[in-house]
Amino acid sequence: MANTRGFDIPHYRDLKEMLVKNAEIFGNETAFHYFKGDKTVSVSFEQTKEDAFNLASYFRGLGLSDAKIALYAENSYEWIITYFATIISDNAIVPLDKELKPSEAAKLFDSCGAETLIYSSKRAELAGILQDKLKHSLCLDNFADAVAKGKSQIDETKIADITLDLEKPCIFIFTSGTTGVPKCAMLCQRNIMSDMILSIESLQFPKGTVCVLPLNHTFGMMACVLCQFYCGYPVFINGGLKYILRDINEAKPGHISVVPLFVESFYKSIWKNAKKSGKDKLLKKMIKVSNGLRKCGIDLRRKFFKSVIDAFGGNLEMIITGGAPIPDELILGFDDLGIKVVNGFGITECSPIVSLSLLKGNKLGSIGKPIKNVEMKTINENEDGEGELCVKGDIVMLGYFNNPEATAAVFDDGWFMTGDVGRIDEDGFVFITGRKKNIIILDNGKNVYPEELEYLIGRIEGVTEVLVYAEDGFITAEIYAEDMSFKDKITDAIKNELNPSVAQYKQIHKIKFRETEFEKTTTKKIKR
Repeated sequence: MANTRGFDIPHYRDLKEMLVKNAEIFGNETAFHYFKGDKTVSVSFEQTKEDAFNLASYFRGLGLSDAKIALYAENSYEWIITYFATIISDNAIVPLDKELKPSEAAKLFDSCGAETLIYSSKRAELAGILQDKLKHSLCLDNFADAVAKGKSQIDETKIADITLDLEKPCIFIFTSGTTGVPKCAMLCQRNIMSDMILSIESLQFPKGTVCVLPLNHTFGMMACVLCQFYCGYPVFINGGLKYILRDINEAKPGHISVVPLFVESFYKSIWKNAKKSGKDKLLKKMIKVSNGLRKCGIDLRRKFFKSVIDAFGGNLEMIITGGAPIPDELILGFDDLGIKVVNGFGITECSPIVSLSLLKGNKLGSIGKPIKNVEMKTINENEDGEGELCVKGDIVMLGYFNNPEATAAVFDDGWFMTGDVGRIDEDGFVFITGRKKNIIILDNGKNVYPEELEYLIGRIEGVTEVLVYAEDGFITAEIYAEDMSFKDKITDAIKNELNPSVAQYKQIHKIKFRETEFEKTTTKKIKR
């Protein structure tokens, strides 16, 4: 498949070949850039390859082979190089969530059998907790010294001669669900190379991105780094959530990958600024005119809404999102302004990208169709044709580390059971209803998916966050409204508009308001 740079995307065997070949193809072009103080640092594809090979040599010089190397740090260039170096040195990376407390991270470190820790100075407490268990450790403040040391011994370590086993676990990554104890999924290079190549072939994304998502999660690393590097596209490494717009304006990306929470925040920001400048009515009028012209085959959105697009660097064409449902209003709202929102579905155990919505012909509310060479089906369907979504393909994990019972519980004749409930329509579009473990089973045997009701309630003006659950036999909606003046309007909307629109057994019978936001996971999902 040819990408937007006009060359055919090769099917590299592994990450090592990708580093070597892309260094040859793209050389001194920028692979990664980021702010260091008030200056921008740019790193070429050639330098990235050299740094990764030299750090890999450092690891081999320590005697690390077939070892698990845990990484506990913020997003950074050093984080990315550590990931590459670990895998190409025939070791396995264990990305630990930087938001975990050191005591929590220590438990995960122990549970996966790691003995080496790479950490940032901000996360040094974990090294202290584990000091009696560590064979080796490296603070990323000393990254340059480690790279120099590895370079000096690269002839002896012979990194270039190592042949990597594509079926061997090279990533041990902990799941990040909203309930339960994290399980450690094992991914091999066949998994991640397949997901990378198939995702690129399924969706042609514009050049350049800003890496906002946490890299310890598979979606962040796959969407923001691996797919970009494979295509020879530059990645701007975000310096923290408060700097998102600064970094977007510096990088001028063609696309960004974020969770729906940020898509909503961006959209609200557009209209807040329009209202503040007294141009909100004009913007609405221009959207109406633009949509009328589009019906006649004339698309002037990029000109009409240039000031909006300029606020996101001037080149933004696409926003890729996943991890939670996204309201149709946001997809349509950004489309009105000339920016496509691509919704997808992924899960850690599938490397993670499973499906992507299409740029043309997609159905609202759908998570799209499976990426190339990936199969999806439903099992145990109910009377509405909804069942558990299952996935088959090279993207599916090897299993859970040291947990054969949990592994056996999620596989059925080669199909991975995602735990998500949904349906696949006659055209192959996938729709998710909710999570199997969150289903509310009523006394009459009816099943209620809280996510469906949460989505509907979330569309009501004034609702900031909502959680639906059963309490004392009643379907209950617990709501956080940032502006409590909407409380009565929200209550009336649920009773008089939402409830009459759904089956009687799904209706909300108790409404509770809370004064604070819900506690969330590190991926900004509400904890149940």
